[in-house]
Amino acid sequence: MRFARITLGLLLALSGLLAAIAGAVAAFWLVGPDNTISTPRRELASTGLAVVTAPSLLDRHGPTLHVSASGDKPLFIGVGQDLDVRDYLSGTAHTQLTQFDPPATFGTQELRGDTKKLTPPGQLDWWVAQSAPGSQAVTWPIQDGLYDVVVMNADGTPAVGAQVTFGVQVHRLFGICLLVLGAGVLVLALGLALVLRRRPVVKEIADTTEIPVITNTRIPVLVSTAPVQRDEEEHAPAYRVSPFAPDRVSPFAPLAAKNEQAAEPAPAAAAPTPAQVTPAPAEVRPAPAPAKAPVRQMPVRPAVRPAAAVPAAPMFMSPAAVARAKSPALIGAGASQRYEEPAQTTYAEPVEEPVDSVAEEIVPLAASPEFVKSDEAVRRTAALLASGAMLLTATSCGLMPPKNTMTAADSRPAVTLADAQAVVQRYNQLNNQANKTRDGKLSETIEGNPTLAQTQAGFLIGRKLDAAGKDVSKPFSYTDPEIGAPQFASYPMRFVVSSGVSDAPGNRQLGVWQRENAGSPWLLTHSVYPPKAADLPSVDGLRTPTAADLAKLQGRPEAVAKDLAAYLTGGKNAPQSKLFTPTPGLTTMLDLRAKSRAADTAEPYIADVTDAFAPSGVPLTFITESGDALVFLSLTEQYRQRVEPGSNAYWTSGEATAFSSMVKYTQTLYQNYLHQVAVVIPAKSTGNAVQVLSIDPQLVGAGGN
Repeated sequence: MRFARITLGLLLALSGLLAAIAGAVAAFWLVGPDNTISTPRRELASTGLAVVTAPSLLDRHGPTLHVSASGDKPLFIGVGQDLDVRDYLSGTAHTQLTQFDPPATFGTQELRGDTKKLTPPGQLDWWVAQSAPGSQAVTWPIQDGLYDVVVMNADGTPAVGAQVTFGVQVHRLFGICLLVLGAGVLVLALGLALVLRRRPVVKEIADTTEIPVITNTRIPVLVSTAPVQRDEEEHAPAYRVSPFAPDRVSPFAPLAAKNEQAAEPAPAAAAPTPAQVTPAPAEVRPAPAPAKAPVRQMPVRPAVRPAAAVPAAPMFMSPAAVARAKSPALIGAGASQRYEEPAQTTYAEPVEEPVDSVAEEIVPLAASPEFVKSDEAVRRTAALLASGAMLLTATSCGLMPPKNTMTAADSRPAVTLADAQAVVQRYNQLNNQANKTRDGKLSETIEGNPTLAQTQAGFLIGRKLDAAGKDVSKPFSYTDPEIGAPQFASYPMRFVVSSGVSDAPGNRQLGVWQRENAGSPWLLTHSVYPPKAADLPSVDGLRTPTAADLAKLQGRPEAVAKDLAAYLTGGKNAPQSKLFTPTPGLTTMLDLRAKSRAADTAEPYIADVTDAFAPSGVPLTFITESGDALVFLSLTEQYRQRVEPGSNAYWTSGEATAFSSMVKYTQTLYQNYLHQVAVVIPAKSTGNAVQVLSIDPQLVGAGGN
């Protein structure tokens, strides 16, 4: 058992030493009190536009990421979803970090492409974390999903050079390292205690006439319990001859039972030398009377009889044991000494014992006291180590960040509520500036077609008819915007706004803002002004349509656009009119077009008039929470007047003169209009007609043939 104890102690000491060293190095060199593991400052440069991490490098979430950089130019550090970063840098030259080997070795890949200046990254709103102006550091709790870290020049120019440091802050990491250090020290101390522990020294028992029986001896002694006759005792030998060495006498051989009927050797006449010891015949004793079943009793020390000189037993003995063996003391049961001198002729009185013989007492190894003590020590050590392991596991629960579950291309809302409100606020400011100066270039920064086409046409007409600028529109703004932001997994992205109009309290504005790619600004592409009396759908919970959503509608958006164009072309009595529920504005427009056709046909130089509508572009469709579809579409209208043969016609007044003035045409005159329309297509189950929310026309061209 001493070997097992020393082996276990060495293993524990080695394990504890390693754990203590690891805990100390981690706590005071790698981590520190701020719970942050940081890489050394590393030079990251790119001849392209950015240095960006691959999504696979941030494959766990939970800890807090710290990134700091320094360089010759003002730098920008941002964290964005991979779908945004990938689209922003698409087609450009940049450097991608594809591999990280601690502590500071990165594998890079150079991607070729265009090196022209990008939109300054600070002007984009899709960053989930970005460095503040004048700062070159960012802190971001890592989220589940595909995210990239981008380092680039703040102005979006190429040739990026930066000294970058990455750090990961893990909650309770420093405390866990200290706990590992403490546990290692405890295990080391326990192992050393097991190795250096010594068994207690048993004091030597003084010589006495009576030596107590050693209870833990492994050599049981059988003592005869039958009374022995005095004359038989005088001739009975004190010891048996050892069967392993006939010339030696074993002091550990038990006396023969008194009820044994075999002949015993008689003692020699004189004390012979050890080599001359031979068995002597003994008288045959009658067998004792039958007794009850033998009763198992503890071994009893037999009475010591005088005997001849006892040769040494074949055992290894210490010098102290040899000295005691040569002393004239009585030999007790279980003694392990050799006897090379004659014992003292001291006799003990025979002990009256029951006639029952005593069976040999054999103690199993597992029940021995030494084994029990060693087993108990091992169990206590194992329990201590298990408790320490459970404590480390409990305190470090959540220490290892979990793996990301979103490993595929993910989607996100087109915009956050705060960013959408900021977009609307920016539009209010820049749109009023553009309207005041009729600056079409400024409008291009906040609007897209078809809204931009209507705005620029209006500016052109205004400059023609109001050159002095006296009829400039008053400033207005969109108030209390309600945002509907569907999920998108790619660009372009869109969101819908329903808001009030400051200078038109009887109307609301429905607008669609679109971002064509990650590097472009938000532009207002569709804008209509339905009356407040119209039953407007809620924009909360808008989503992009699926094939199943479109199949449930009263009609597909493209088909509805064609039917609406046919309805407007044919007028109120067109067959398609039964499919729609018109607004008052739509009815008024149809009445005006009918009056214009009648008046123009009455002119002598005009042979006939046609008014034709046609769908333009792709309808934008959003599914509401009720399952209906909110659709934004565009229609073109051409109002054509055919001139009588031999006549000349030209535009002399009105808005058409902004596009064609004092030019004579011999075949036709025409006016081109662009209409923005918003409709609600109900589900088939309702049986309702398509509701036209608003139709807003703008003259965008005029001329003739």
